[in-house]
This record gives sequence, structure tokens and C-alpha cells, in this order.
Amino acid sequence: MELRVMLLAHLRPRPDSVVWDVGGGTGALALEIARLLPGGRVQALERDPEAVELLERNRARFGITNLEVFEGQAPGDLAKLAAAPDRVLLEVGRPLGDVLRAVWSALAPGGRLVISTSSLEGLVDATDHLGQLSARDLQVVQATVHRMQRRGDQTRLAAAEPLFVIAAERHP
Repeated sequence: MELRVMLLAHLRPRPDSVVWDVGGGTGALALEIARLLPGGRVQALERDPEAVELLERNRARFGITNLEVFEGQAPGDLAKLAAAPDRVLLEVGRPLGDVLRAVWSALAPGGRLVISTSSLEGLVDATDHLGQLSARDLQVVQATVHRMQRRGDQTRLAAAEPLFVIAAERHP
């Protein structure tokens, strides 16, 4: 939950934003954005059929009507999504050159891209590509959440996997 809040803060959606969530897994963030932006439009693209099914069930369960879910893989299936989104979330687990260039090309002028990755390779790959694309206002944040755990009579804070958040804007 805490990391979703951070990603949302960096995304800076407007009430009428068109948001792509590319590779967002089971779509917890896509659901949250759609819930918070009833005047906006959220589209999720996910390659895992089980994640797509779970996201569709949760969308129906919560009565969210402004979220569309597409099964597919970037960059090939990005054409299924609305043209010129003004906000894009991209989760990176592997080298992303082709995907990032395709997403950046689709992003509306003045639009904002937020990339999340847990690997140093993903961080370096993303920032290198964004530099080549002349991204504006490039920001990188490393976040770690600690949660309380009890083991026997001891209580400690255990760290979750750290996450890098990379945010940038496209020139208007």
C-alpha cells in the first residue's frame, strides 16, 4: 500500500487523465487510480492471464467502470490501448528499451511516465533510455517499507524489497 501511494504521488494524475498501467500485475494500482479518478480513464495491459482474470474480478467486485483490462504484452499490444495517454505507469522487470521507446512515443506531449523496478539493472536501463529521449524533470527515488513482525516475544521491523521509482515528463 505504501509503495502504491508513492507511485501515485509521482504519477500526478489529473481528474480527467487517461492512464495506462503497463505490466501492472494484478492491478492494485490501476484499481486505486480508477477509484480515485471517476472522471478519468484507466487501461491496464498485462501478459499473465491469471493476473488479468483476477483484475477483471476485482474490477467487477468493486463496481469500477472506468478501468479497461487488456491481455497482452508490450510493446506489441500497446495499440489495443487508447492513443496519447497523459499518464503511464510501467513496471520493469527486464531490459526495456523497445517497450520504453514505444510507451514514450505514445505518451501525450507534456505527459508523465512513472517506472517502477526493484533491480539496479532496471534503474540504469530506464534512466539511460530516458536521458536519450530528452525526458524533462527526471526524478529517481528509492523506497523501502518496513513492517512490524512479531516472532515469539520479540517485535522487529522487517524490510520489504526496495523499489526504485523513476518519473519523467515528455516535452510539450
